[in-house]
Amino acid sequence: MASEQPSNRYGLESANDYTPTQHLSVDFDVADSRAQFTQTDPSDAAYTNRGGGQYPVQGTGGKLVPEAVRVVISSGLTLHDYKGFTSTIRLRYFGPRDLTSDGVNRSTATLLMNAEAGYQFSRRWSLSADLLNLQNRRNDDITYAYISRITPGATPSFTNVFHPAEPFQVRLRLERTF
Repeated sequence: MASEQPSNRYGLESANDYTPTQHLSVDFDVADSRAQFTQTDPSDAAYTNRGGGQYPVQGTGGKLVPEAVRVVISSGLTLHDYKGFTSTIRLRYFGPRDLTSDGVNRSTATLLMNAEAGYQFSRRWSLSADLLNLQNRRNDDITYAYISRITPGATPSFTNVFHPAEPFQVRLRLERTF
């Protein structure tokens, strides 16, 4: 549920790229930010009381902006077009975040590492492989907090709901350009 009230958002971001050779590059980006409403979030408090108390929530609203990510890190090492070969390994980190404005419901951190390797046979043909979730980590791709029920007959409750990250997988790609 989106809030329409004003908020303050502050943070620092650092984007760093380094190319030590013609075919090799390294990047490291980090961001640390804070987001808070200027007053207690009335929509969160109203959400708590929705349904005449049928769906109790663990708070009455707060000043935290729900789902605002605080720490994000993205980093990678890339080999560019070296005798037809290209490869990269990338790390992506999203820190835990508050899912409700009172901070009672929080997500867990997400850390994923992906890689790609490819070879260009000619001007028109290339073959590559994407290796996703190299460490086969059991992370949440996205997490929300809202009223849900596990089965149609179950009692609704306010809980964290998540979509898990895909397990380790390999995707092959044969590409022809025109």
